Amino acid sequence: MDPPRSTTRAKATVRPKGSGLAFWPFGVRAAVLLVPLLLVVLAVAWGAARTGLGLETVSAGWVLLAIVALSLLPVLLVVLSGVASSGGTVELGTVKIALTAAAGSRRGLAVPRNVVPEQGVSLAGPGGGEAVTSLRGLRGTEVVIVDLEDGHAWWEHRLLLLCSAAARLGRPAVVVFTAQRQGRPGQFVGWASPADLLQRLQDGDPGLRKAYLEAAGQATGVRLAEASGPAPSARLMKELGLEGMRRLTHPPPRDALNPFLEEQLLARGLDRFDTAPEEIDVPRLLALFTPVLHTRALEHTDDDAAWLRAALLDEGDYIAFTDAGRYTGIMSGGAVARAALLALLPPDTGA
Repeated sequence: MDPPRSTTRAKATVRPKGSGLAFWPFGVRAAVLLVPLLLVVLAVAWGAARTGLGLETVSAGWVLLAIVALSLLPVLLVVLSGVASSGGTVELGTVKIALTAAAGSRRGLAVPRNVVPEQGVSLAGPGGGEAVTSLRGLRGTEVVIVDLEDGHAWWEHRLLLLCSAAARLGRPAVVVFTAQRQGRPGQFVGWASPADLLQRLQDGDPGLRKAYLEAAGQATGVRLAEASGPAPSARLMKELGLEGMRRLTHPPPRDALNPFLEEQLLARGLDRFDTAPEEIDVPRLLALFTPVLHTRALEHTDDDAAWLRAALLDEGDYIAFTDAGRYTGIMSGGAVARAALLALLPPDTGA
């Protein structure tokens, strides 16, 4: 009778037939170096065949997927060799733990409520500068977390300010939304790109679109004035309604053009929304962003084999990780595949 299968831990077993790398005799280093070489050679060969054989109308999607799979074949053979030589057992639970830890290391930075360190700070006063200072601290990170808490922590126009800066600078690349659900804080709601969020916010409120476009136009005018010389510059600044605002456009101590000029001007233009803000709770978030919001996540309590299969088959740019619904981290799709292979690779395999 076959031994019973565990529902919580899956194992893959290969019987070793000898010592060393049974399926790949050339060493780990050769396998790793061969991957990019195979990728380039196969891609070039496909390009030449596509042109020479008149296959321009053939969809390249599956072909490119096959090219990537073939390029990774040496590494997969090394993994199988390592499994065989180390006794033949790999626990998928170990891979799950490794991936979860890797995702946790990329969890992201939490943005202050409404992009200001203190609750109730207005963009009309010094709060505008504090908001931009908060944004400046986020530009070096890939992922930021916007915690909606109980639905009273964030306003739509403050989220617009965050997304405007991220979309313009290219960082952060991902905004993760969490919220309190059924009394449990930090529950994952979804993630999206700042550019998509920015567009949806403008589409949903003409007033926000007007404020955004005005700030972008003013910033362009200031940059034009900067290159026009003192006299034209003074005239343009007056026409832009920014006369006497050099401390905003050229803040001390450097007196150089403000690198966050667009956001500083946008904060100034959004201050009027503070009097009657639109709060964002989960239903409002879904109403605004469902077309661009990625709500799927890998739940830690799922069966190991099903969990790992879902991780490797997910075709999204990023994959979110949760534990009992609570957000724990996020990784790019490519990083998930690499981390899974590294977790399977025996540490004592030599070149």
